[in-house]
Amino acid sequence: MFVKRIVDMDFAVIAMGLVCAAMLAGCGGFTEDTNTANRESAGNSELGTLVAKKYAEARTTQTGFVAVDEKSDSLTLVHETFGGCLKQDGHYVWNPDYYHADSIAFGYRFSGDSLYLSQLYESGTTREYDTFIYYGGENGKLDGVWQLFPCLYVDDQYGCVNDGYEKFMKIDGDKVEFRAGDLPGFNYMESVFINDLFDYLEYQLSIMITGIFYNANLDKEKEEYGITVTSQTDSAMTFTYDNHTFEVELKHVSYHDSVSVVVTSGSIQCIASYREFNDMTPELCNDGNSKYMRGDDEGALRVERDNEIEFETCIDSILGREHRL
Repeated sequence: MFVKRIVDMDFAVIAMGLVCAAMLAGCGGFTEDTNTANRESAGNSELGTLVAKKYAEARTTQTGFVAVDEKSDSLTLVHETFGGCLKQDGHYVWNPDYYHADSIAFGYRFSGDSLYLSQLYESGTTREYDTFIYYGGENGKLDGVWQLFPCLYVDDQYGCVNDGYEKFMKIDGDKVEFRAGDLPGFNYMESVFINDLFDYLEYQLSIMITGIFYNANLDKEKEEYGITVTSQTDSAMTFTYDNHTFEVELKHVSYHDSVSVVVTSGSIQCIASYREFNDMTPELCNDGNSKYMRGDDEGALRVERDNEIEFETCIDSILGREHRL
């Protein structure tokens, strides 16, 4: 059976939560809470208006429906898939009759302007109680627009991420819609992508282009690799490494959509690009996209196109070395 794994769903609580639940032990950018004061500084009405405005400007990432059990203070989020890109005899074939539904249940409670969604998460040897925090709606009312707070509880541990996106959820009766937007003022030059670039220069480790969205501290790498940053903004950087000067410029970034970064040294220009297609369609379901398919052995869930190998090979050419697969 062609099953969409929960970790591939873009329910906002899943996309941030289950990755970052495992992350209390290691997702980049996990810190103590530095955002509470900003969230609480505005009144409920002003905050709700701000959240609704940001939601309107964000991109839809997933839709579904919600079943609420008020007696037990629980709700179930459901995402339905109509039509699927299945593998048949080693080829990708679109099946318009395919149907699958993913669901996940939470307990919920309100506290002030915040909505807490909690679940028991079990996978392999992992068993933990995760609580996600949304804010911006009305106390006691599930319907409304909610923004995911960048902090969560895993069992009794509390921590926050400082990454480059914002996530939203709108509940309207039995319908739910999730959206994502880019975090204003995020420093993309202090990200996992730049960390990977530094590691690649020194050790030829792989570069994850989508790491541009995730915060990272680069002080250790700069010191160990002899990297000197001569200028830097949130979207551009100039640094030296091994007698080479590198200029990094973020040309385009859109969370859950696309990335373009240009790295220049001398006469050589290397472009890192990424494009994500979360809605599988008959047009995308073909063998020509096979190396970009993401899913399981029975079918594809989405398409992610990137040029990581070409980008790494180009970086190698700057240093005059062969690419190492």
